[in-house]
Amino acid sequence: MRKVLYLGWIGFNNLGDEWMWEMFRALADVHLKDEKHRVIPSLPQVEWKKVSEYDTIVLGGGSLIVPGYVDLVHDALELGKTVMVWGSGHDRLHRWAPSPDGRLAPESADESAAYRSKLKAVMEHSAYCGIRGPWTKDYIASLGALPKHLAISGDSAMLMNALHAGAAPQPAGRVDGQPSTIGINWGTTYNRLYGGSEEPVEDLLAETGRSLLALGYRLHLYSLWGPDREALARLYGKLGCDERVTFDPKVYPAADYVRLLAGFAATINFKLHANLLSAAANVPFVCIGYRFKSFDLMHGLDLADWIVASDDPRLGEKLTEKVQAAAAWREGYVGKLEEGRQAAYQSLVTPFREGLF
Repeated sequence: MRKVLYLGWIGFNNLGDEWMWEMFRALADVHLKDEKHRVIPSLPQVEWKKVSEYDTIVLGGGSLIVPGYVDLVHDALELGKTVMVWGSGHDRLHRWAPSPDGRLAPESADESAAYRSKLKAVMEHSAYCGIRGPWTKDYIASLGALPKHLAISGDSAMLMNALHAGAAPQPAGRVDGQPSTIGINWGTTYNRLYGGSEEPVEDLLAETGRSLLALGYRLHLYSLWGPDREALARLYGKLGCDERVTFDPKVYPAADYVRLLAGFAATINFKLHANLLSAAANVPFVCIGYRFKSFDLMHGLDLADWIVASDDPRLGEKLTEKVQAAAAWREGYVGKLEEGRQAAYQSLVTPFREGLF
């Protein structure tokens, strides 16, 4: 029996990472036979750093194409283990570099020669190499580590509806003249974001909320992680604790979020996987681009027009404009999501269909 180790930042009640692991497990349940494979997630109680004990090492969903995780996979490679990259991405904070098309672009990464060498080996010798988005691809290419078999798979959370054809709900929007609801996701990243401080972002997001209330919308404030509660409560207070605003700090399973969001006209999201919950609900969204990974996701979905950097001085104004436009372009937006969903499935199911484990 082959022991398959799934590497991810799991076991810490972070919805996005747990969700991506659930998608891997769902495909494994369908395609990997119990008598031939045993899939083991890298939970805190598991000795997952002892890669010698496993036959296949999967660099799973999340921003794991970084030193540390790459070092570990390289160790496995040197031991002759099968390795693969399954929807992983890169993430960092950086300065913006000029871009010919006028869009934001990151400065080149400065990595050590040793890390570049290890990354190149992992990428070239992976049995399957599917990454989250084009910004991750550019990062790998800039380090001279781009293999011919690399594919942009998208985020593995996009598999939620792709695993069951027709399961994605249709967004409700405005019904019988009732006010539409805009979902707003907010939380904390402990000031590790573009701009270096969450406070001005929170103030501009409150500005957006007040503008939307004045336009007749209702608001539903929600979080994805226990530590987000304090930040969400502050935002609620800045909106005047208006009766048209719902304060919802509870952390739900992914499927419950999807059912909740399906009734909204659109969402504005801070955390990366809040956008993907909205995608699973077929509800248009605007992403607050707070780190590299936000842009990686949105460019990969061909939705780059629907992201605003967290350090943009016109953040509040742009969010107000874009969320209304996204809601109005619902049919086109949902079409883009379906394209991304099918592309992610066709790529991420590949190592299972081809028996690469």
